[in-house]
Amino acid sequence: MKILLSRCLFVFLSIVLMNHGSMAKSQETINTNYSRDVTREVLASGYPDEASGYILELVRYIIPPDVLLPIHSHPGMQLGRIESGILLYKVVKGEAKIMRKNGLIEILKDGQETLLTQGDSLIEPGYMVHYGQNKTSEPVIILSSSLLKSNEPKTIIEP
Repeated sequence: MKILLSRCLFVFLSIVLMNHGSMAKSQETINTNYSRDVTREVLASGYPDEASGYILELVRYIIPPDVLLPIHSHPGMQLGRIESGILLYKVVKGEAKIMRKNGLIEILKDGQETLLTQGDSLIEPGYMVHYGQNKTSEPVIILSSSLLKSNEPKTIIEP
């Protein structure tokens, strides 16, 4: 039931993206002092009338092997699903909800970490501080949907 609910939410957000606001497809690369390039491919985006001041996006992230992402947060909620690979994921401040491929729910709080694998999903509330690391020799691919404040950077690097 929980898996069905998460899939329905993902489908709903995808439909909203396709039917509201302007749509775009772009690809940008995130460069940080902590990592090699991470690909951020915007599959669809829009400015929903129901959420003034926010942008709704569907994004594919590709994290290369042996990459440490910087400690960061996002100015709004982000949902993610691991399409392939293994990601070490750590909450620095706040909490994240993890839904395992088998439907098991976990809550990660300050200082806790876990390995996310293919089929696992996560819910990140806005401004929750976290980071990820790909310690493997294969890329990690994440499909993400987010509702972010449109007047702030999509990723806020923590000092």
